[in-house]
Amino acid sequence: MSDSVANCTLELSCTVGSIDNALEAIEEDGADVNFNGGSPMFVAIMNRHRHIINLLLDHDADVATLLSPAKMRPLQTRFLLVEALIACAPHDPRNVNPEIIEEVDSSLKESGIDRLISEIDWDNATLFRDNLNAIGANHTYRTVSEFLHWAKVENNIETGQAEEFIATHEDEISDYRNRYLDGGEDLVALANHYLQDTEGK
Repeated sequence: MSDSVANCTLELSCTVGSIDNALEAIEEDGADVNFNGGSPMFVAIMNRHRHIINLLLDHDADVATLLSPAKMRPLQTRFLLVEALIACAPHDPRNVNPEIIEEVDSSLKESGIDRLISEIDWDNATLFRDNLNAIGANHTYRTVSEFLHWAKVENNIETGQAEEFIATHEDEISDYRNRYLDGGEDLVALANHYLQDTEGK
């Protein structure tokens, strides 16, 4: 039987994203990665802590309650599994910040959609994508989602490879840039409407 204090420490570490404390709770204090129906994985997913999700998977976290066998079957890599787990989380309205959305949007309009893979880390790029979906920016969401899937999943770009990838895929990236610019959605207005609608819920 696992130690209840160690389990609480693990859950807190998964909430705040502390890899060192989570590792200590599991390996030194005997925390159970699957206690309380998989609570550590649930809070790691809710807080989008990919590094913690990977740690829990390394220690045999059970994800069968989150992903059905049909959803698991096509997930051939750990990266795809983690992304599928992140997608299980309901969207948190606290993640929608109109100022940040405006900043990213302006940057992509000025510098190009490829900035999502060259200068913005994957966590923030996918958070931007998920925020677009939540606020109802349908055209922009589809463009960003397809671009990220094409660049990261289909072409498997690793950290530090973006520059070479962009240089060798200029035509395709140019199409995505034009699609993004043609969207015409007022992302800040949509974000503010979303926040007004979710206030008090």
